[in-house]
Amino acid sequence: MRGRGVRRALAGLLLLLLAGCGLPLPEGVRSAGDVRPEQPEEVGIEVLPPGPQDGATEVDLVQGFLRAQSSPNNAHAVAREFLAPGTPWDDDELVIVYRASPTAMPDPERLGQVVVRLETVARISDDGSYRLDSRTLEERYTYGRQPDGQLRLTGVPPGLRLTPADRELSYRSYEVDFLALGIDGQATSRLVADRVFLPVTADPASAVVAAALRGPSLPLRGAVTTAAPPGTTLVSPVRTDAGLVTVDLSGGARALDSRGRQRLSAQLVWTLQAARYSGLRLLVEGEPFEVEGVDEVQQVSDWPGYDPSAVDEQAPLLFVRDRKLLSLDGTVEPSDATRGAALLVDEAAASPLRGALGLRTATPSGIDEIRTGPAAGPFGAPVLAEPELGSLSWGSGDQGLWVLQGGRRPVVWLVPGPDAEPGTSPRQIEYEYPPGASGPLTRLRVARDGTRVALVFGTGADRRLHVGRIEPVQGQLRIAGVIAVAPALSDVTDLAWRSGTSLAVLAADVETAGLLPVEVAIDGSSVSPVQRGGLTGTPVSLAAAPGRPLTVSALEGGRSRLFRDNGSLFRLQQDGGRPFYPG
Repeated sequence: MRGRGVRRALAGLLLLLLAGCGLPLPEGVRSAGDVRPEQPEEVGIEVLPPGPQDGATEVDLVQGFLRAQSSPNNAHAVAREFLAPGTPWDDDELVIVYRASPTAMPDPERLGQVVVRLETVARISDDGSYRLDSRTLEERYTYGRQPDGQLRLTGVPPGLRLTPADRELSYRSYEVDFLALGIDGQATSRLVADRVFLPVTADPASAVVAAALRGPSLPLRGAVTTAAPPGTTLVSPVRTDAGLVTVDLSGGARALDSRGRQRLSAQLVWTLQAARYSGLRLLVEGEPFEVEGVDEVQQVSDWPGYDPSAVDEQAPLLFVRDRKLLSLDGTVEPSDATRGAALLVDEAAASPLRGALGLRTATPSGIDEIRTGPAAGPFGAPVLAEPELGSLSWGSGDQGLWVLQGGRRPVVWLVPGPDAEPGTSPRQIEYEYPPGASGPLTRLRVARDGTRVALVFGTGADRRLHVGRIEPVQGQLRIAGVIAVAPALSDVTDLAWRSGTSLAVLAADVETAGLLPVEVAIDGSSVSPVQRGGLTGTPVSLAAAPGRPLTVSALEGGRSRLFRDNGSLFRLQQDGGRPFYPG
């Protein structure tokens, strides 16, 4: 029998174990890598929190009401038992996640009121977005004596108050896909996963389809869009049968042209696939929705070009040794970059589109040279030459090569790729400086969806991880919505995109100050150290990609060596540094 009490105890034990490793996790303990929402578990007897007890004091009443919010059953029926008849309470407005053991005391100056102080961790908004929010929150609850002589609450704050463990039991993360916007502000055919939290009581298929029609959550707003025309709704409940989902949309969807219908189909199919459904039957007001090139029942195999991961499962891991490119997964295509003497390479990045490469060469004069070209070369003259260049990444590959120039005033460059029109010059990209950052931008990595970007602000031990979005503004791109995630991690040394919604970073354990790989959800809702044996030396860089093994470069005895994670330990591969997958 798997009751609520047992599961809560296990969650608490995991939190204690991870905290003992030196990482005071703000919330949750799931791995952030390749986050895949699961179908609702079949559980045994559900152990409900107790309702109000006879003779309870006003403080007992408030604390019992907070504890009872952990049960989402029947619209939080147990929690509502603490309310006087007719007392309004909107449990859908927002969720405040707080650390356990809040303080509650009667207000000596205001009869009938209890003051509660919560140490908050995060908030879940009504759009499903999760946002770290650390503060002391003071709230007031009013109470009154009922005709039977018992106390009940007559006024409570809107929304839910949940501990991290209870949030794990009440909400589940899903990935809802949207279309990225191009530099012209128009929808592209690139899908971007929006990580949202939805109640466990909701039907998963209905919830993710409704979220896709509604539009992106706040962190992605302005960078992506839904393919559904404005005002599109469900005209009947979503039906599921053995993995097949039937969605019936309102008539506005008929106005979509052929391309628009394909994009809407791909968006919904990939969203449902992430929620572990196998097929989609799309209707409009009860009639089949005709989509060119596909049958009535659609699957992700019908829309391979929209894959949000956008990384070939066979894509090799490349690395640098002796200032030339090598591959850990077989041979690398011969070029100027692989022969060493022809073109010295100190850092490189591979595009997920058509295998283009970006190369950085450090010169004796202190100037770094950036070249781009096809994997087989030639790479020609530098397209950008400035001091302190680095952090090369292609993102989706269709925007160009992203490069960071360090210094007192760091600059983000977007360098044209080899397919760009002749004469196209590198351009500077505006970026937000987040409040509370302790120093300049020192590291940057664009996600393979071309819409999210991970950034490190600060120097030395003060380097902290941030995430932002890339949005079009008047024919230009800019980095906006930059927020800190995983603030407990310090000395963030390197980072790579594990999936569209998770990162692998090298960061310091706050107690031992030792660097180790850590997987982080992009919203900070999950922070999980990758604790494997076999990794020796000091980690300096890493590579990650969906479905590919995490690879870490570590410095030991003056040698840079590559270690690959096989799921149980890191195995030494060979000498080399700066590993990378396409992206």
